[in-house]
Amino acid sequence: MLDDNYLVVSHTAINTTLSAAAGCVMTLFLSTIVGVHFTGEVTFNLQYPMNGCLSGLVAITAGCSVVESWASIVIGLVSGALYLTCSKLLVQWKIDDAVDAIPVHMINGIWGSLSVGLFATPDLMDRVYETSAHVGWFYSWGRGSADATLLACQVIGVLFVIGWVVCMMTPFFWSMHYCGFLRADSLEEIVGLDIVYHGGEFRKHRRGSFGSDEGEMDEY
Repeated sequence: MLDDNYLVVSHTAINTTLSAAAGCVMTLFLSTIVGVHFTGEVTFNLQYPMNGCLSGLVAITAGCSVVESWASIVIGLVSGALYLTCSKLLVQWKIDDAVDAIPVHMINGIWGSLSVGLFATPDLMDRVYETSAHVGWFYSWGRGSADATLLACQVIGVLFVIGWVVCMMTPFFWSMHYCGFLRADSLEEIVGLDIVYHGGEFRKHRRGSFGSDEGEMDEY
């Protein structure tokens, strides 16, 4: 049993790395193509591959121990495409998400959960959970069955989390909006939220050579 634990841990680490790398590469590739299409210039925006890497990590979390390595690459590639598509749609729809939390965590969290119901293998399910009665839908077809129990469980789990978040957070944000706390006043945005809300001061770092005084912080 101890040897199996080592196998599970090593397999999990490999899958996690592969999915993150696949998400990074896919996002860099697609963002470059989109940039060339709209601007005619080849540019490499590192924000996209970094968030693509995070998307791959999020997407593989649910199934990192029960999917094959090739499936982790597929999951990562899809996560990168989903991230970039959703990020562009949020900008188009003028939905403020400065750190792309919705594409990275929500969209790819959903995709990662569903991917378990598609790619979970019988052998790895046996090794990790000591049962393979219900496996990924693609492997169920390989058994000559259309059993989608695991996929259905993942869908129900996703819907439950969405319902719980909506029920809990809708009253919370409505209350904040009613009390005027949901967003800052326009003047406060200009002055700076550090000063208005936290009593702090804006600090700007001046670039200088290593060890020189030019690298000190200026206060405003």
